[in-house]
Amino acid sequence: MTEPLIQVRGLHRTYRRTRTSLLRSGAEIPALRELSFDIAAGQRFGVVGESGSGKSTLVRLLAALDKPTAGSIRFQGKEITGLPERRLGFLRRELQLVFQDPMGSLNPRLRVGDIISEPLVVQGIPGRKERVAELLAAVGLPVDAADGYPHQFSGGQRQRISIARALAPKPSVLIADEPVSALDVSVRAQILNLLDDLVRQYALTLVFVSHDLGVVRHVCDTVAVLRRGELVELGPVATVYGAPQQDYTAGLIAAAPSLARSLARFDPE
Repeated sequence: MTEPLIQVRGLHRTYRRTRTSLLRSGAEIPALRELSFDIAAGQRFGVVGESGSGKSTLVRLLAALDKPTAGSIRFQGKEITGLPERRLGFLRRELQLVFQDPMGSLNPRLRVGDIISEPLVVQGIPGRKERVAELLAAVGLPVDAADGYPHQFSGGQRQRISIARALAPKPSVLIADEPVSALDVSVRAQILNLLDDLVRQYALTLVFVSHDLGVVRHVCDTVAVLRRGELVELGPVATVYGAPQQDYTAGLIAAAPSLARSLARFDPE
């Protein structure tokens, strides 16, 4: 059998509250509890849960931006847990992120062309001007957008810029952390359809994080449901959506239909 692209085993992460007494240390707060799952190459893996369920913590651990308290993460067969930054070059090339707030993740002092080419500069990849033009076209923006600044673009356009920057070094994995929650419904549909097209075009593995199971259903083929740091349900989207095994999952599904209908209404197909 082909080894999974990402293997998570017994992942646990706790944080400690700020000390409030000289006699007692701050209490430990578990953010993730014993998570185990695999993500295959080419899979569209959704992570769903309410605020505080551990989604953002999981994203940071998968991207090696934080270290787990216990457990392991393997990427392309290599253990990344606890590796120093100097040994994570392969992961930085292969895995890129798109964040929730594009304005907050884009440097307002840089032109769009410089923002998109920044990962190429850091990794010493040549052909930056041509790559920027290619990516702007891929995300549906004109070539002259490279000369603008983030504040000159709408929220949806800024998210397109963020996606272009993430794709610049030609990663194999794209992690999208609540990429449409800050956008209005019509723009959400456009960005979701764009992600769908780009994942197919560049043969990406997608990890899509959201609080809304309806949005995940639109993009993903597999879904993991988190609640208070625990993995409560995992399986194909059609199975989990059609016959949820947990009341918590059923509640998330019940909240999704209005957005799902809106997305369908704005889908150009």
